[in-house]
Amino acid sequence: MPAPRLMGVLLLGMATLAIRPVPVAAQPELQMWLTPEMGKQIPRADYRYTFYPERDVEHQEAHFSLTEHRVTLFAPLYQDSQNEWAFSAKTLYQDIDTRARFPDVGGRFPSELWDASAGISYRHKFDNSWTGGVAITVGTASDKPFNSIDEMYVRLVSLLRVPQGENNSWLFSLIYASDEQIFGQTIPVPGLAYAWVPSDKFTAVIGFPFSMIRYKPIESLTLDAEYYPFWTVRTRATWEVFQPLRAYVGYQWDSDHFYRADREDKKDKLFYREMRAYGGLRFDLRHIGFEVTGGYAFNRFYFEGEGYSDRHDNRIDIGDGWFIVGKVNLRF
Repeated sequence: MPAPRLMGVLLLGMATLAIRPVPVAAQPELQMWLTPEMGKQIPRADYRYTFYPERDVEHQEAHFSLTEHRVTLFAPLYQDSQNEWAFSAKTLYQDIDTRARFPDVGGRFPSELWDASAGISYRHKFDNSWTGGVAITVGTASDKPFNSIDEMYVRLVSLLRVPQGENNSWLFSLIYASDEQIFGQTIPVPGLAYAWVPSDKFTAVIGFPFSMIRYKPIESLTLDAEYYPFWTVRTRATWEVFQPLRAYVGYQWDSDHFYRADREDKKDKLFYREMRAYGGLRFDLRHIGFEVTGGYAFNRFYFEGEGYSDRHDNRIDIGDGWFIVGKVNLRF
């Protein structure tokens, strides 16, 4: 995951005290942060299943298929009108069927990849209506999770929201991630964004490390766009057919990363990048929701290196193809 994009993801996760590396539906959480109400968090969990059928590996006599399972949990520990403590956890498991080999260093592509993490976070609303928070997450992302400290990461986020007028605000952040480098160094990186909310139909957050826009041209239609420098884009249009059924279509250019336990250079990460166009349906009841998504993934490739500039090194290109996602959401 590129560093600026990771920072944006962490900042969005901090908005509801739940850090997630891949916030597919992060805008509602950010909306809650922009108009914060303390003491109203609820426990929630979800399970997501993703399947990519078999596709050719370019320039190799090999195929590639992937099945992914992802579970997340969020639980308030204590909350009142001024304070919120919370716990969050996530486990991702990818079952990979392939005979692909790394072209530069040799060796088989891993048959499984994991990303497991847990975090504690705290948020406080001051008497002057400023809101501050801090969160720490510890995890491991590897084909052999917890193999050693070299496959683990620590992420720390601090954030301050300063209201400007009735609805607008400045967002100040300081983010540290042990698995990301800025200009070749692992250092804390500050962030600044301005949230403009002229009405309940339009929200814009412009700044670093992320920008987003949400617009409701009519009551039943919501348009969302997100940008994380430099290589992550997400757009989505959601139509409320009737309560509680919604339909959506979208496009995203996204990534993830892991550590191979037997890599030669401990600074290297195994990156995955893809573009996808998708559509789906979501049906929500009071305590449970169901979601089905289908789409087409293209420009898919893995590479191993320190960052996106190494994308031509040790690269494995996967053929374009369809995918399907099923998801269950629980709210307690």
